Amino acid sequence: QLSPPLSALSLSRQEKSHVMPPSDLLRLPVDELRSSRLAELLASIDAADAADAPLLTLLFDKAFGGAAGLQLLRSAAVQEALRATALVHADDAIRSFALVHCKRLAAAAADVSLLGASGVLQQIAVLVSDASLGVSQRAVGFFVACAASAGALRAVLDHAPSRTALLAPCAAAAADPAGGVPALALRTLALFGEIAAIGDAQCAMCEESGALDLALAAWRGSDELVRLNALEVFALLARVPRGLHWLEAHGVVDGLLAQARGAEADGDAPMAEVQRPSVYHCLAELLEAGGDAAADKALSTGGLLGPLWRQLEPAGGGARDAALAAVRGAACSRRGCILVLRQTASGGAADPLAKLLRSSDARAKVGAFAAAAQLCSSCARFAADGEVASVQPALRALIAAVSPSAGTAPGDALAALVALPAEELRVAALRLLLGLAQLEWGAGDGAIR
Repeated sequence: QLSPPLSALSLSRQEKSHVMPPSDLLRLPVDELRSSRLAELLASIDAADAADAPLLTLLFDKAFGGAAGLQLLRSAAVQEALRATALVHADDAIRSFALVHCKRLAAAAADVSLLGASGVLQQIAVLVSDASLGVSQRAVGFFVACAASAGALRAVLDHAPSRTALLAPCAAAAADPAGGVPALALRTLALFGEIAAIGDAQCAMCEESGALDLALAAWRGSDELVRLNALEVFALLARVPRGLHWLEAHGVVDGLLAQARGAEADGDAPMAEVQRPSVYHCLAELLEAGGDAAADKALSTGGLLGPLWRQLEPAGGGARDAALAAVRGAACSRRGCILVLRQTASGGAADPLAKLLRSSDARAKVGAFAAAAQLCSSCARFAADGEVASVQPALRALIAAVSPSAGTAPGDALAALVALPAEELRVAALRLLLGLAQLEWGAGDGAIR
């Protein structure tokens, strides 16, 4: 059913004073809400306060639910009410639920273009910097939903007023580099990092918009806490090939490796300690996504193996879990798997990764199991490769470290852990069992019984 024209939905000041309260509107049939009572429904937004927000949320869910409600959302009357009233309402809850309904129009480029033409899109862009973190997160969620479709994201960035509003905090930071990177600009940076991680097309559009330049400014700046935000964005970019290329081209990969090697020289400097896990987490993403080339660059020529292994030692510092994630990331590639197993072989029974497999620290054991499971999976995947075959004895020796005693097979030790109530450890043990099952010797010689 078509909604009445916009002119027919305008209420006089006197009529607005007699608008039915949300509790009464909620009792009406949905068809009536969408037609003869639509003007009152929209007028009730302006009259609402914090106490009315829960009822208004239910009312909107009822009126705009389903396919018919979605079509009504596209109408000029509702778009204008969203732009001029709901999205600028003084109450946080009302701005939030308005964004929830706007998000339903985020999937298709045609709907995003409609939101742009009505002015709603620009207002949502402004709300990314809203004083309410909850409202800001809803606005961010809208744009991330748009980015699921390259066409919808293109519609956002092609709408100049909305693009300008989105990038305004970045532009302000660029205009005053001495002033550092403000918190609002970091929100925008995090949003574009999340969008870029969706795929190469989205990453290319983020790069084209100039938003990623702020990540470099944050990374190269003197504010150590802001640098942590840049590291989080780099970890997201590393998940897609285009992002990896961007990180390489702008010297970020070399910078991360240098920091990973140099961090130890800083000793217990507070910020070095804080940044170290983020650096290793970022390198973990790079290693997992970058394949053999990334493994060679980081582990071989980049000198990362030594610092990584020192982090696995009991006195290695606060980045053990992130270092384990980097080991698992390296093990995803053929070359990384070989280099990691050569490293474990050089340490023998005293190898820190082997020690963590039987650690009494459940969190350390979970991380070590994840790395070992990935090594098993990669060895099975590249079983026909001669170099991989040559390091299989090192993997068998590593897996043997799972056993608490010489008389217990690794598979039996893992099976006992699978029966434990601790879910994280139970799942990690099961994944390692599954990794072993992919190897011919995993079951053939008693590793699994």
